[in-house]
Amino acid sequence: MANQFSENELLSLLVMLGVGIPLYICASASTPIAAALILKGVSPGAALVFLLAGPATNPATLTVFRRYWGNKATAVYLTSIAGASLLAGLLLNRLYRWFDLPIKMRTAGPLEEGLLWGEAAALFLLLLSLYHLGKKWRQG
Repeated sequence: MANQFSENELLSLLVMLGVGIPLYICASASTPIAAALILKGVSPGAALVFLLAGPATNPATLTVFRRYWGNKATAVYLTSIAGASLLAGLLLNRLYRWFDLPIKMRTAGPLEEGLLWGEAAALFLLLLSLYHLGKKWRQG
């Protein structure tokens, strides 16, 4: 089943849609999950489906949507989210193939090139955050 999942593009997109919609996970929490899924062999398009479908199907939003616009409009909304997510996932996988990028990612080793850039970017963001906090602290 795992091999069939990774080789059948539409199946992998549908499974991620089926996981993303009922799971509802916020965008900030779904990003590292999607990154881990890609590192485990899920296609970037399937991860994108998970990233789009999960946060867009917030239970509170669906409840309010259903209350004000009814069941038919809620069904149209969910169908639109599902269709747009699947289309975006298919398109992303096609772009990966068109640019001849590897769909399956490899894990980065401890001495990976570009590690210094990542550390520099993290340090820059830390300094920027500290500057902003100091500025707020001085204002009162």
